Amino acid sequence: MRAGSCAALILLWLCACATSDVTLRSDPRLPHLRAQGLRIAVLPFAVSAAEESFLAASLGPVGELLSLEVAGAGVPARARIGALMRQQVIGWLGRSDFEVIEPWATDTTLVHRGLDPPALQDRARTREVAGLLQVDAVLYGDVTHWNRSYYLVESRARVGLRLELVDGATGDTLFFTERVESLTSGLRGGPTGFVSAVTEPVAGLRTSHLRELTRAASRGAALDLAGDVGEAPAAADAPRLSFVAVALPHDGVLRPGERIDVVALGTPGCEVRFDLGTLRRAVPMTRRALYEDPRGARASYYGHYIVQPGEAARDLPVHATIRGTRQNHSSASRYRWAGSVSFGAEAVVVTSAKS
Repeated sequence: MRAGSCAALILLWLCACATSDVTLRSDPRLPHLRAQGLRIAVLPFAVSAAEESFLAASLGPVGELLSLEVAGAGVPARARIGALMRQQVIGWLGRSDFEVIEPWATDTTLVHRGLDPPALQDRARTREVAGLLQVDAVLYGDVTHWNRSYYLVESRARVGLRLELVDGATGDTLFFTERVESLTSGLRGGPTGFVSAVTEPVAGLRTSHLRELTRAASRGAALDLAGDVGEAPAAADAPRLSFVAVALPHDGVLRPGERIDVVALGTPGCEVRFDLGTLRRAVPMTRRALYEDPRGARASYYGHYIVQPGEAARDLPVHATIRGTRQNHSSASRYRWAGSVSFGAEAVVVTSAKS
């Protein structure tokens, strides 16, 4: 064999080895539902990764590098890893056609209802959870790998994530993906020389590599579900609403000249507007109050529309849109109230959301 051929073979043998294993299933109805603005809740992620070689010690620096808003001190490492990857997925889905309700609102509602982690992973309770959260579908997540293995002069780090989207009305699985991102480092799998062949496996598992595997698994699984959404903002920076509703619903009839008041709760310092179907668009809302909370500040926004004589429409959806005022908040997020409004020539009827 020529020397040049030998050198090429050695270089190929020593190159970095990053692999992705993907299992994917999707209901043919999903693209249509997604285009209609499917409202989904992302539940807290389970972590079924094996205890053996679990990389819990790497959570701190990885969390700092990813700049994620995850659970704090006192929470088990496995739960914090689940929270970390959940926030990454939400950051990507927030740029898609899906209407993702804010995790702050999801978690608060579930805690108040006394649902513990095992209950939240029970697919038989999907309809119950979807009803509580007033969503069309529920997204379950499971961190299946977060570990490393050593083989003398070679090492492998793996991060795996499974997502399942379940229809809140029927309990059918609309989408399933499982991704495992791996990085092999050392004599056969990574950049090394003959002198450093023994030490390179340890270097191959440095924090930057684990960070990239986490990002790759979260991004890949989210984009399997949402399609190409471009670059996602940091999850902690994305403006969101946790609550949208028609305030002070009337038992009787609303006459022309009376007001429809809309209230929203969400990220402070943003521009918020609401729509009444296609009849009235982009009605401005103003901030009324600011609430400080350990999970992040929240602001209340109010807006109103005065019913005009002669307007006629039935079962109009009520949407609110929030948009950041800074340049990096140029994208908008849209949220739907679970009720509807109907305009009549002489009256407006408000249909409240089901409890």
